[in-house]
Amino acid sequence: MNNSIDPTIIYPDLKAAAAAVCQRWCEQQGYSDRFYQDGSWWAFPPNSVLPVNIHEVIDLEHTLAQRVRIKHYYITLSIALLPDSCIAPHNHPEI
Repeated sequence: MNNSIDPTIIYPDLKAAAAAVCQRWCEQQGYSDRFYQDGSWWAFPPNSVLPVNIHEVIDLEHTLAQRVRIKHYYITLSIALLPDSCIAPHNHPEI
């Protein structure tokens, strides 16, 4: 399985980019049925019937950020996102 997001993709907005990063993380961790509610991404862990808030379960020390490109008017922004859709600090390790 290819673990990276296609670097040629330019997302139309931050939400679409965050959804792709979250989906990739969920697939790697075995989580399913991710959804966005009340400002947070949620998903079902493997063999679970209750969803968890992804922000509360990611290990920030060991979770790599994913660089994505987003179209903003006439420019393309390049930012590093964490699986919970937060923008990674400038010194956070990336994929």
